[in-house]
Amino acid sequence: MGIDEAIAVSHEALMVILKISLPPLGITALLSAVLMLFQSATNINESSLQQDMKFFATLLILFVTGPAIYLVLRDYTGVIFERIAMLQ
Repeated sequence: MGIDEAIAVSHEALMVILKISLPPLGITALLSAVLMLFQSATNINESSLQQDMKFFATLLILFVTGPAIYLVLRDYTGVIFERIAMLQ
């Protein structure tokens, strides 16, 4: 395995990480911004409201995107195992 192949594998791994983590992080950040605006407009300073909403939203997002996450990880694992088999 040369340096170019190692860089390609690292790049693919980073893309898989982005595909998996971007939906929950993006939606949670958007929800945080909306809740922050709501709390500042209504002068509600309850931190547990924001934490609970983000927690349940993240669980819901992971539940919905779980099959897609599984498929991305399965495909990437298959690619990695094929590359390992070609090394020998």
